[in-house]
Amino acid sequence: MESAEKKRIIYFDIAKGIGIILVLIGHLQTDTILSYTPYVLSLCSWIFSFHMALFFIISGMLISCKKEEEKDLKESVKKKFKSVMIPYLWFSIIYILIVLYSLLISKVVPLKTLFIQLWYVIGMYGMNVLWFLPALFAAEVLFLFIIKHFGKLRSVLVIIILSITAAGVNFLRGNMRSVPEVYERLNELIVTIIRPVFACVYILTGYWLYKGLDIFDSRIKKAKTVQVMVLPVLFAVNIYLNRINRPVDFRSLVLNNYILYYVCSVCGSLFIILLSRFLSDIKTGRSGGFLLLRFYGVNSLVFMAVHNNSSVRNFAERAAMYLNQYLTRARGYICYATVIMICLIYVTLTILLINRFFPFLAGRPKRRE
Repeated sequence: MESAEKKRIIYFDIAKGIGIILVLIGHLQTDTILSYTPYVLSLCSWIFSFHMALFFIISGMLISCKKEEEKDLKESVKKKFKSVMIPYLWFSIIYILIVLYSLLISKVVPLKTLFIQLWYVIGMYGMNVLWFLPALFAAEVLFLFIIKHFGKLRSVLVIIILSITAAGVNFLRGNMRSVPEVYERLNELIVTIIRPVFACVYILTGYWLYKGLDIFDSRIKKAKTVQVMVLPVLFAVNIYLNRINRPVDFRSLVLNNYILYYVCSVCGSLFIILLSRFLSDIKTGRSGGFLLLRFYGVNSLVFMAVHNNSSVRNFAERAAMYLNQYLTRARGYICYATVIMICLIYVTLTILLINRFFPFLAGRPKRRE
């Protein structure tokens, strides 16, 4: 791999690291947390305005960077299935075992819950946060298939047509009326089918953004300085559009105004990506800076799968409330930071444990001693 490409991979990893931490923060919206940090709702609303789009855009940039569209499609699909769908299956099994424990041992969930969760796994709707994995896999395969068969320019038109069609289907889905149970299952099936189409739009965006940044770097003097100056503009546009268009949720395809959501999410994503590029140039030691962010970025798939642990979150909340007894000022900020830090410690240890002893869960071969 060329040095220029290595540098780009580094700032992509940093961007994914920042993004996945924001995902964790965005999921910390329990009643306990909101009771002492009510401002979290605005923070989470901002995070939801772009956090999923960020990963899809980076995926498109990586496809462009590695020129995957020029490689054999079957081999690319096999590689992506191994790195994305194998972890989806393994973590889904773990999630199902947790449901079985709650059903048979704790007796806190009904039998119906087990069947619904099995449907989520088999139908690729995804249990909890795992929805992202089949959506990413299907979107990447769809993008590579389209660009292979229609070429780089015509693929733009094809994906736009598909996205308009998906938007129409999503609108009709929102106005469906049927038997509640049948409606819910059909609604989930439709979401599963059209979610990758919306994701594909962002992969296309990332694919061309990468090429645009590449051209910009080669033709504009002090390109990085200009890009850093653009950061506050991107951030301001993202904040402003989010205030107009919120609340949104990519998982359930609640996007409100599609154009506003798209512009808002692209601006937010590009803000994180360009910020990461700036950070990647800051050296702190022989291996470069921000190693923890890069660690989270490289392991973002595992991070995504394990971070939303209710038991750990409950423990973190209790620890924060215990600490709250001894604070008199800014306790909301400190308590919230305590919850985040405990969750990050748990995630970090879990990633290290999986990488060392159970790498197959992440679709990686076992390490040789």
